Amino acid sequence: MGYSLSWLAVKGKSPAAVRDALGLRPTGQREEFPESDLCAAELPGGWYLIVSDHTEHVAPDAILQTLSAGGELVTCFVEEHVMASAAAGWQDGRKLWSVTRDAQRGGDHLAAEGDLPPEYAAIRDRLLAKQRDEDLEKPPANRRLQRKSGDFSQMRCDYIFSIPVELAQALTGYTHDGDIPGQTGEPFEVLAAVSSAPSASPAKKSFLKKLFGG
Repeated sequence: MGYSLSWLAVKGKSPAAVRDALGLRPTGQREEFPESDLCAAELPGGWYLIVSDHTEHVAPDAILQTLSAGGELVTCFVEEHVMASAAAGWQDGRKLWSVTRDAQRGGDHLAAEGDLPPEYAAIRDRLLAKQRDEDLEKPPANRRLQRKSGDFSQMRCDYIFSIPVELAQALTGYTHDGDIPGQTGEPFEVLAAVSSAPSASPAKKSFLKKLFGG
């Protein structure tokens, strides 16, 4: 199936303040994994996490600008069906950096902009080196034949896809396919939209709409 989701983590704001800014409310339900449309969890290091299933963004930039005022904010987007990922950082109402990978734009596509975190270079260099080794072992010219034959054992791994994901994890401690460090049980609280709030619905999917229609 593959993951299709977005998340953001905020530091320097209370959970209630984050929910209010996004037009969300707690439901009292809890989950071991973020399987509902909207979930939240408190991360080590003071980050408050919101996970939104099947969306490109938890909230539009105008809301992120307000939410990051007086604090820090990291966003991450994962769409494994087409191997697209993105991460961005905000602070004090300004978007500072972004890193985007979209395999549909080419096998080596990676776009990085802004004042990138110091962790970025080491993550990029390590995963690009792994990608080069992978491409030597499984040359791109064979991929079409592999798809036709159904022999996916030789399909190329996309390590570049992991660059934005690992960068977001390095900054916040969270990744969509891992446990929250030091937490057990049901760390995720299910959220619902406050119907009267203008930002109640997460920003659904200009990208996902192109993929799945609707």
